[in-house]
Amino acid sequence: MIVPMQKVTLFISARHKDAALRQLRKLGVVHIQHLKPPISDDISGLEARLNSIEKSLLIIENDAQSVANKTDKKDDIEKLVDEILALSSERQQIDGIIEEQESLLAWFERWGKISAADVEALKDKEIYIRLYNVYKNVLKNLPDDTIVEILHEDKNQALLALVAENEDQRLEFKEELIPRENYQSVTVELDRLAVRNEEIDKRMTKLAQYAGQIQAYKQDLEKRLEFATVKSGMQDAEEITYLQGFCPQDKVDNLVKASEKEGWGYLSEEPELTDNPPTLLKLNKWISLVRPVFDFLGTVPGYREYDVSMYFLIFFTLFVAMIIGDAGYGSIFLLVSMFAHRKSVKKGQPLSLAIKLFYVLSIGTIAWGTITGNWFGAIQIAGMPFFKALTIPQIATFPELFPGMEIDPQRNVMFICFVIAVIQLGLANIINFVNELPQLKSIANLGWFAIIVGLFFLVLNLVLGMAMPAFATPLIIIGLASVILFINQEKGAGILQGIVKGFGGAFTTFLDAVSSFSNIISYIRLFAVGMATVAIASSFNQIAAPLMKEFTFPAAVLILLIGHGLNIAMGLLSVIVHGIRLNMLEFSGQLGMEWTGYEYEPFKENIKNITEGEIK
Repeated sequence: MIVPMQKVTLFISARHKDAALRQLRKLGVVHIQHLKPPISDDISGLEARLNSIEKSLLIIENDAQSVANKTDKKDDIEKLVDEILALSSERQQIDGIIEEQESLLAWFERWGKISAADVEALKDKEIYIRLYNVYKNVLKNLPDDTIVEILHEDKNQALLALVAENEDQRLEFKEELIPRENYQSVTVELDRLAVRNEEIDKRMTKLAQYAGQIQAYKQDLEKRLEFATVKSGMQDAEEITYLQGFCPQDKVDNLVKASEKEGWGYLSEEPELTDNPPTLLKLNKWISLVRPVFDFLGTVPGYREYDVSMYFLIFFTLFVAMIIGDAGYGSIFLLVSMFAHRKSVKKGQPLSLAIKLFYVLSIGTIAWGTITGNWFGAIQIAGMPFFKALTIPQIATFPELFPGMEIDPQRNVMFICFVIAVIQLGLANIINFVNELPQLKSIANLGWFAIIVGLFFLVLNLVLGMAMPAFATPLIIIGLASVILFINQEKGAGILQGIVKGFGGAFTTFLDAVSSFSNIISYIRLFAVGMATVAIASSFNQIAAPLMKEFTFPAAVLILLIGHGLNIAMGLLSVIVHGIRLNMLEFSGQLGMEWTGYEYEPFKENIKNITEGEIK
């Protein structure tokens, strides 16, 4: 459920502002809503320091060691951070210089160990050297009265040196510039830079041992920044300062008791429609398994939207099972879950929600793969007596194992997809109906439910060739009429006025009905993606089969590992693309959800718990 919030306002003596905020942070129940933009020199300074610390942690994260050195003074940590940033900047500059010096070295290796000083020395003896890089086909056209040495030539180009006694004598080509540096100075500089880089790397490795302390100091600065931001966002009124925020309804009593104890004035009221309270989801043990999916997507329902966690978990598990569709793959997922579970136990960590969710998805995939008789896309495994006995012939992946069966299993699976569609989309309409009772507009949701059911039979007729029942078309018409008549029946407005508005939006209603038709059709993706998974698995099995017969077993195993590995990866990607989409777009769209919420994050004492030496 979405926990109800109260909008709270606290009035505090300006002289005791800091002490009051410290007490409020210890209480940890109010999500602060700034009354004015939080801008101050303290905030700017803390943000700049945090930015430096974050940069330093990124720099040393690859060198961080599990054993951390200790430093107690914050000044020392800031000096360490400054040193890390300075060394990183120096290393970047050195890398740029090395690149320049290496390009010079490449020039000398190509043209020889000649330098500008050598050329100047020859000028004093009235010998002028000029270098050219030309195409070989021009060599035959060189003037006969010139002295040209070919220093190097390859397939297409040649390096030339013109030796002239006249300073004005040149060839009609672009002249190669000679570096001011010499070969020896370049090699000496490269050696020096390499030594300095090695010194920096060693120092960075040593500094990385302080990563835990730097991270802990970062956490301290984050707390101070949060405190400064809340303080700056308060509104002052002479001797009184006040702040606003949102508090869970069941925590308001705690806030009231603290206010009476500390001498704060307080006001608690229901959020207005113009307010946008944060969302706090209170989930039971099993439904909370879906939280890793929400965290991965970064989506939160709005405060006035629905908590669809239970429905999301149920349908998401079913979608994953049908999209992967392979009991063999599900068994692999189960083994991975067990391995991760064992590692957590060894580390003394509680079992994470992600591992629990993976258990559920694995078991669901095994269940669907078992009843459809799909084990690694291999008909040989599906045909074994034990696995065949567990298969439901009417939805079997390999119908050839059940000769004489008149029903097409693939047709049945498509039918199941459309049944899931009408159940999920119809459920959304029923939820909307219950939520809007006893308003007249709630009847419009029953109209949408009737449209969904009628369109379901239309889809069966168009896709599967099933006859439409006589009531299907009238059901769609009655549903459309109900939507038009009741969708705009707002509380306090006249019934006739709502009907007029409904007819004004009749075309939009018709387009929404067409969209509902396409939403039902889109559930066939569960069948299509599942069949694609089977086809890919079977193809790799067929490629590997002849190799096994020819006793090239390692090659066959390699093909199977690569093929099924890619298939599993594509299946997991399909879960994200298709399985989540059906919940986030089709189902949520039918509910009218936009997922525009933001999480409840109270102003509290501890932002994070970070172990010493850990970098996140």
